[in-house]
Amino acid sequence: AAAAMPALAGDLQTFTIDFDDQAGGLPPVVTDGQFSEHATFSTEDDHVLLIFAGAGFVDGSSPNTLTAAVSESTSIYDSDIYIDFTTAVQNLTMDVLSDNDSGVIAAINVFHSGGSSTLDVIGNADFTDKIAMDLSAYSDVTRVELVNITDEFGLSIDNLVFDAPVPAPSALALLSIAGFSASRRRR
Repeated sequence: AAAAMPALAGDLQTFTIDFDDQAGGLPPVVTDGQFSEHATFSTEDDHVLLIFAGAGFVDGSSPNTLTAAVSESTSIYDSDIYIDFTTAVQNLTMDVLSDNDSGVIAAINVFHSGGSSTLDVIGNADFTDKIAMDLSAYSDVTRVELVNITDEFGLSIDNLVFDAPVPAPSALALLSIAGFSASRRRR
């Protein structure tokens, strides 16, 4: 019975954004970045966000990954990717995919309750091996930026996993719970 009860305000639920429910392709398909209730994706002015099919080939979840470029006709995907969360999130992890180089190949800026922090993305020079980025040390994350991409052909992201607050139940739902509890006590 407890599992059927709605979560109370302030409870966290784990969410995954993997882009696999989006129309993707080879060549990649332009997207507006408005496909999740928990996050908005964007890129630099006059650049495009793209859904790229083939994520499984680069160690992501099949079929899609998200990337950004100066245009949809390029073969270099090195534009910044910005992620703005609709509510502050916890325990964030994400995969950076498609790296060709080693050393520092990009930076991730994390905006959180303590301010902002920058982490280096270290390439493993293996196009088919993801770079797992664990950002769970930061609480109340509101924005993440993948910037300063120097990898030869650019990068993409996949498998954002995070905890976000569960929406508060409506007043009607709370009243029905209270009524249910009261009727059980009377019995």
